[in-house]
Amino acid sequence: MVLSLADAVAIFNKWKEDSAEVLVVIESPFQQSRRGILEQGIDWALGLQGQVSEASIDPTKKGRKAGTVMLQAPTGNLSLSIGLCTFVYEEPREAKPVVRAEAEDTTVSALSVFFPSNEVFVFYELREPIGKESLPGWSTI
Repeated sequence: MVLSLADAVAIFNKWKEDSAEVLVVIESPFQQSRRGILEQGIDWALGLQGQVSEASIDPTKKGRKAGTVMLQAPTGNLSLSIGLCTFVYEEPREAKPVVRAEAEDTTVSALSVFFPSNEVFVFYELREPIGKESLPGWSTI
């Protein structure tokens, strides 16, 4: 389901209030984008597990700085300006059949954040903290 900035920030704030464990998986270029298919260059992916420490909308700002989300993790923090992003919310029952059982066992939901520059950050709300050896990756996007 496609969400507005306000709806996405509301989900991030719910995760913050619930002290939910969150895994963010980052990829550039996004494999399913035109750039990810056609262009050759540096491909990278990264995962970070922690908790949302801030999510807000600043009505006095326009553009990318109008919205912010921060993830606090033991290995470092992630701060994103999300004002110009597109958001898609999913639940594990929507995952492809091949990964659906694992998705339902490990995650509650996923919120994908698409940047205009073709990067995507997928935030997974985890049922419980997980180790490095078992990172979910079921988003249908």
